[in-house]
Amino acid sequence: MVGQPFLTINIMSKISNVLNKLTAKFNSDDVITFKKKDGFSEIKSWAHTGSAELNWNLRTFGLPTGIIEIAGRSRSGKTTEGLEAMKYFLAENPETGLACILSSENRDNKDYAIQLGVDISRVVIIKIRYVEQMFVRVSKFVKDAHALFEEADIKEKPRFFFLWDSLGATLSKAEYDALRANVENMDKAAAKGEELEKLQEPKMMAFAKSAKMFAKGLVGLCYTNAIHFVILNHQYEQNVMGVTSRKSTGGEWVELMPTLRLQMRVTEMKKIDDVEVAQISEVKVIKNDFGSRQKTYIRILLGYGIILSEEDIEYAVERGIIQKPSKTVYAFMNGKLKWKSDRELYQLYYDQNPLLATLEKVICTARNKDLKAWREKMMEEAELADE
Repeated sequence: MVGQPFLTINIMSKISNVLNKLTAKFNSDDVITFKKKDGFSEIKSWAHTGSAELNWNLRTFGLPTGIIEIAGRSRSGKTTEGLEAMKYFLAENPETGLACILSSENRDNKDYAIQLGVDISRVVIIKIRYVEQMFVRVSKFVKDAHALFEEADIKEKPRFFFLWDSLGATLSKAEYDALRANVENMDKAAAKGEELEKLQEPKMMAFAKSAKMFAKGLVGLCYTNAIHFVILNHQYEQNVMGVTSRKSTGGEWVELMPTLRLQMRVTEMKKIDDVEVAQISEVKVIKNDFGSRQKTYIRILLGYGIILSEEDIEYAVERGIIQKPSKTVYAFMNGKLKWKSDRELYQLYYDQNPLLATLEKVICTARNKDLKAWREKMMEEAELADE
């Protein structure tokens, strides 16, 4: 067989038996074995990104379990994407889904989450003073949730969605202690009519080291539980030998630990009557353990969230989901839903027309069907290559 020219069937069988005996010596939670047809078997759940086009370009059914970074500058759409994924996660896991916002920016995003349609009755907000608290509080939340599910005799295990807002605004304990000491010393100096001459400074790289230790523990926690851990992160520009690029805050671990890293930036603002009403955000894939790193352009309606992109509509027209009775008219369900321009489409969203949700679901289902067919084709080609 191609790729295995020196292994006879007999030897392969013996090796397989040895492997089975070896794995039997481990705890079942500590070892994983795979079959040829296994695809995303290690992914316990998916959280729809809110964009069928983005799912397709990632070649996934949404955000996977594990650590995910969504980075960008202010107003790039990273908070919107994080909350959209949370919304769909809760909707897709009505009996087992639990969501938590880890806030280090002294804001809870409650009002914005309500605007996006997040079921905030199932969202807990935990304030984080410094990164060392993060793992302790996340671990406790997960452990207590499992215990309460068992106590309530809920047969299925809980699934989790954590949104860390944001990494860039979180301090290390050393930085937090130095900040508090500086404030206290300034107050004491002011009471004496003096000025504080020297500020306390934490050790260099204190945050990066603390965060790296937290991330190592988090990887294992996500692995043994169905956890989507989404990190919202800030970026800064760096210039190396005349080449300018954007880099995430937090240290090297941010580049290594996540299974998926998305970088967002605004490419266009849409105006109606000189008023900004929507934006087009580029989603660039920096890292994707599932293969595809294709760019996607999502459309965000300000005050509403992610809506159908031009690519989504074009796809739906090609598949016959959306009809075009004339050059400028788009129609769905035999004309029950119609629009001619972006202005009319935006108004349909603001009016919360229920047929738009139906249209989005139909497009997403079609995209998922395409993705399953694509994956099956890839597996068939891989099997043929082994023969």
